[in-house]
Amino acid sequence: MSEQLVAGEREALREVATSCLCRKARTAARTLTRFYERYFAGSGIEHTQLSVLVAIRLSEPVTVIQLAGHLGLERTTLTRNLGVLERNGLVQTKAGTDARQRLLQLTPAGRRSLQTNLPLWKQAQQAAAAALGKENFDRLSAALSLSNKLTKT
Repeated sequence: MSEQLVAGEREALREVATSCLCRKARTAARTLTRFYERYFAGSGIEHTQLSVLVAIRLSEPVTVIQLAGHLGLERTTLTRNLGVLERNGLVQTKAGTDARQRLLQLTPAGRRSLQTNLPLWKQAQQAAAAALGKENFDRLSAALSLSNKLTKT
């Protein structure tokens, strides 16, 4: 049996339900991920994996810690994602100058996957811009780029 809401509680809960920026961003992120994933169906990788491959290729060889920073991911989350890419033969790890350091780079198969999937990303990106309208797409992209400011507060 549920208890009745106390005075003011309903309004406070509605405010969270309707205006919480974090909830809206997480919902939007899941929606965008599903949208982009439709373009990657049957490609052998997910859009989120493409982002990891891109970040590695731009910085290789790159440490796990550096890559996690570039992607804004927790190291443990990234390590799990890298395991899949390594098992699929797209990423390889080698020891750095320090034995504790793992350096990541794409394998030849990883580079081929990246080149094969970049056109799919381009299609998804263009479709997102068309669905949202170019002006909204550009504003949303700019607003999401501002999220880096939140890490400094």
